[in-house]
Order: sequence, then structure tokens, then C-alpha cells
Amino acid sequence: MFIRRFATGVALLATLALGACAPPNYAAKAPSPSGLKYVVSAGAPKDAAFSMIDERRADGKIFSTGVLPAELKIDGAPIDPIPFLATHLQAELASRGLPTTVSDKSAASPSIRVKHYRMENMRTSGYTPFITLTYLSADVETPAGVTRLGVFVTRGKTPVWSFDEIVEPTLNQPLALGIREFASKFANAIYGFRADDATVQSLTAKINGTRTPDTFLDVYALGFTNNPSAVDTLIGLTKDSQEYVRQAAISSLGNIGATTQFGLLKTLYQDPQVSWQDHCIALKAIGDLNTDESKGFIAAEAKKLGSDSSKESQVLSRILSLYL
Repeated sequence: MFIRRFATGVALLATLALGACAPPNYAAKAPSPSGLKYVVSAGAPKDAAFSMIDERRADGKIFSTGVLPAELKIDGAPIDPIPFLATHLQAELASRGLPTTVSDKSAASPSIRVKHYRMENMRTSGYTPFITLTYLSADVETPAGVTRLGVFVTRGKTPVWSFDEIVEPTLNQPLALGIREFASKFANAIYGFRADDATVQSLTAKINGTRTPDTFLDVYALGFTNNPSAVDTLIGLTKDSQEYVRQAAISSLGNIGATTQFGLLKTLYQDPQVSWQDHCIALKAIGDLNTDESKGFIAAEAKKLGSDSSKESQVLSRILSLYL
């Protein structure tokens, strides 16, 4: 009993110490549109309008939560999740050649019904990374019926001198990646749009060239092309030694709908040798596939994880909820 109380006390002190080191809010940056161009067919609609409806649960409406106080502000104002998502989704789609109006002030059809949109942060000590987990899912009315679109992004950074160091990698980048991933899936679900082969070849050459700290962003962009010719490159990158390049590749197999890679993604998810973040990303990618096989796997995992109270299992359950 004493040991248990002592351990609980130590954990509480560690959490308080972490909170004392962190600022009460962070000045984030609004996402810039990617400009990733799609091939727009001659018969495609010149414009479209969608309403965005907030259907998040009452206990999921605080955007930024976690072990550290972390309110996110842009230009001095707290992020209002649904208007933020609508505004930046519209801008991202326009940058890709898809002039689509997205309004959070309307409830008319067709609609984007947001089920989850939040960012969770985690940190266990002053020597471990500050990690963010960004969740987004929505039911979208498409010509083929209602489709569930899910997004999950995780990033981490261990600050050395100050918490300002975590803003770009763990806040700004996930905000932008979440918007871009959702836009890619939306464009594919509504219009079947994709980038051309030349764009895939250009991104592949860039990834295979001199590596930079932002190479993982190019890997994500490869998945955002919606072009299946990128799959072989992505498969190779799932074994990359650079953590975020590898995870971007795993995620992108889901983003691009590589249904033939269910076996690979299942193996990665179940491999005890890979990191817990790799497990998370592989599970997310399986959810993206949206096949009978992947749906069955997701349902079985949700049932199995439901009774597991470990931190990793709780995160995995939250990822599963994006697709259920």
C-alpha cells in the first residue's frame, strides 16, 4: 500500500513539475495551403458547397487537452475548432484546384458532420518528448452515400532550451497535416480526384534525393496525391530508419487507399518490435482502407481493447473510434 501511494505521489509531482515548466498557451500558426494540384476532369463541377455540422460529443469539444496546459491560439485568439476546420479546408481545396465552399453557418445538404476534432498532448518526464495526437473524423455526404473519413497525426519533440521548440513540430505541423489529409480524402471521396503521375515522380525523386528534416512532409504529400502509382515507393519507406519518414509512409498507405497492403499494415500493427507510435499509425491506416476485411479487423480490435486500461490501448481505442 505504501509503495502504491508513494508511486502515485511521485507521478503527481512529475505531472506538476511538467506543468510548471510549460506556458499556459501556445501561439500556433494558421496552416498554409499546400497547392498540391489535382487533375480536374472536364466534366467536374466548377464549384460546390458543403455545410459543416458539429456533432462532437460534449466531452470532446475542448480542442487541446492532455497532461500539460496547452490552449492553442492563432493571432491571439483561441482556436474555435469547427470554424477553423471549415475555413482551412476550403482554402486547402481551393489551392488544389477545387473551388468548394465550406460553411459552418449552414446545416444544408450536402454536409460534413464532424464527429471528432481535437489535439491531445502527452509527456511522461522532462527527458521525454512532448507528443501530440491529433484526431479528426467526419461523416461526409458523397454521390455514393455517406462516407466516414478519419485522420490521425502524431508528432513529438523533446524541448532542450524552451517550450517554444515544440510549437512548429508538434502543433503547427499536425494542424496543417490534418487539414491536408482530410482534404485529400474528401477530394477522393467526392470527386475521385488525384494528382498526375508527374507529380508522383517529382515527389519520389525529392524523397530519394538529399534528406532534410522536412522529408517526411514530402512522404505525406506523396500519399495526398491519391495516385496509386505512389504505393511501391511508400511500401519501401515503411522500413525507413527515420522515424517520421517511416510513419508518414505507413499513414500514407491508408491515405491512398492501398487495400492490397492490409497484410503489411496488420503485420506492422502486431509487431512487438516497432514503436507504439508505429502501432498507432498502422491501425489508423487499416481504418482508412474501408474494406470488409479492414472493418472486421477494426471491430474485433475495438472489442479486444475495450477492457485494457493501459495508456497505449486507450490511444488505440481513440483511433478506432474515428472509424466506428
